[in-house]
Amino acid sequence: ADFPGLFERAPLALAPGSSLYGLVPGDWISGYIAFTGQYEAKLSAEITDLARKGSLFVDVGANMGYFSVLWAAAQPSNRVIAFEASPRVVPLIQRNIAENGLQDQITLVAKAASDRAGVVKFDTGPAEQTGWGGISDSETGVEVPAVRIDEELAGRDIAVLKIDVEGAEFMVLQGCEGLLREKRIARIYFEYNGERAALLNSDNSDVVGFLNGFGYQCRSFDNNPNEWVAIPA
Repeated sequence: ADFPGLFERAPLALAPGSSLYGLVPGDWISGYIAFTGQYEAKLSAEITDLARKGSLFVDVGANMGYFSVLWAAAQPSNRVIAFEASPRVVPLIQRNIAENGLQDQITLVAKAASDRAGVVKFDTGPAEQTGWGGISDSETGVEVPAVRIDEELAGRDIAVLKIDVEGAEFMVLQGCEGLLREKRIARIYFEYNGERAALLNSDNSDVVGFLNGFGYQCRSFDNNPNEWVAIPA
């Protein structure tokens, strides 16, 4: 609250000329970006480096659009498909796409990526946190539309798939089965939230085993047991 200017417009350290707008004071992710210009520094650097080679980035759990903007800003030919289901967060990423003039590069899908198309329950999380919402097995929460990524992006080659969905990683990847079988995804970064995954009857061995079954090798990223990367063997 003492630094309102930083939260209204925060220049991005790895994307000169780009900023994130309308950050939320008190929000974990917003605070990092407001004060340092970046979030998850090593992952940001790696994704920015891959973005220089171009092609398509799929951002699942795009939140306010930080990684989507990094990818699109790297070069004009880059394209992003950003999935964000939280009704509270969608206006924030819409603003960041518009303020950075990236409407031709970033396509926002305001739906949950899941293992089936239809409707899912979504817990929006605490009001002061933008990144804690996710698919829920509870009757509480709001209903949001859901899609399978391999139906939305059938036949497309994906340079990087980034998944940050608070425990629903396995559901997202099950919805990518066709793309995984055809090895159309060159690299996958996913976060593992064990507590939230358990509520959806999943654990990390499900995710790793599923990817292994399609010929992808998985390893922890940056020696963090909650951050993973997978590439075709």
